[in-house]
Amino acid sequence: MARKNWIGLFFLVFGFGFLMQQANILDFSHILSIWWPLIFIIIGVVQLFNRTYSTMISGFLFILIGGFFLVKQWVDINLTEYLWPLILIVIGFVFIFSRVNHKKTPVDSKNKIHHFLLFSGTEVRSQSQSFEGGSVTAIFGGAEIDLRDATIADTGASLDLTTIFGGVNLYIPENVQVEVKGIPILGGWEDKTKKRGDDHTGFPVLTVNYLAVFGGVEIID
Repeated sequence: MARKNWIGLFFLVFGFGFLMQQANILDFSHILSIWWPLIFIIIGVVQLFNRTYSTMISGFLFILIGGFFLVKQWVDINLTEYLWPLILIVIGFVFIFSRVNHKKTPVDSKNKIHHFLLFSGTEVRSQSQSFEGGSVTAIFGGAEIDLRDATIADTGASLDLTTIFGGVNLYIPENVQVEVKGIPILGGWEDKTKKRGDDHTGFPVLTVNYLAVFGGVEIID
């Protein structure tokens, strides 16, 4: 399911829920106060559907956080005491089993990019002659992705950007159309490109799918 469909479903559920509350059919506010961690779990499941390494890692993190608070609703113990140790354990596993990029990559000619950043940053300058997209996840970190020297594939490209307490700056080439879809959670994206007219309608499409949680994405040309 496309991300816009997930967002639409989210609004439908909340809209119908509060509508039924106004009609005194059910107490949606009470249900929400108990089951709100499901929002994190659903976001995690959506990330898993992307089936790229970095988005799967962030998906598992969301599911873990949502599951933790969901269990806390039903177990009569102070699970908060265990939260930070669990976070440290997860971070430890991520460091062990992932390749974290700390260094600047001067030139990248691959058609796809995949970067997972945890408490670190990276700079990528792509010169791919048929760029197809990829994924970048920044958790407490940042990334600068420069595509100005890259050529977007004729069939288009799809780039998944996930920022959690982090940020991504994306530099795009001139001869490309850009479509941005995303889910902001106390975060967002900003378009700093020059306004593009109808003369760009024949160019390849770069689709940017973002998830910004206490973070941001900037698109610059």
